[in-house]
Amino acid sequence: MAFIFSTSTDQTVEVVSTVDPSVVGTEEAKVSYLSTRDESLFDSTEGATRFTLRALSPQAREDAEVEAGAYSRSELGRILWTEQPDDPKERARWQHELPEDERRALGEYNRYLSRVYREMLRAGLVSIEGHDGDPLELVDSIRPDHHRQVLMGELVAHIQALSLLPPAGK
Repeated sequence: MAFIFSTSTDQTVEVVSTVDPSVVGTEEAKVSYLSTRDESLFDSTEGATRFTLRALSPQAREDAEVEAGAYSRSELGRILWTEQPDDPKERARWQHELPEDERRALGEYNRYLSRVYREMLRAGLVSIEGHDGDPLELVDSIRPDHHRQVLMGELVAHIQALSLLPPAGK
């Protein structure tokens, strides 16, 4: 098998967010969209906000992590983050029972991950259709907060897929 070379970091895609109230579809369609970017899965995307994203080079992804604090992040927090249960209620109980130093380490690691997301968006979010200005500032103004948080996670997932998948998967 030959090496797979990434496509140009000039490559961009336009996406919608599954949390956008204008995106109408089943939960299964929304989950599938996150890996396929196939809007035909939805019943409607009329009026949905459209985001233009670009692929990031390995150096740009590393720069985002370093800018977010990769060399000063909590390694204990990283390990705890990977060990936490998937079930939300079980995870809450697990976190509640952690000793104070481990809770603090986990919190520090979660803050690091938030900073990585912001830095990846700063580098990979090109524009928001119909809006002028800094797109990251516009994302910061989205309410309710839950929609903003889900949107940011989805946009980062799209940027990572665009940046990491072989061309056939993009």
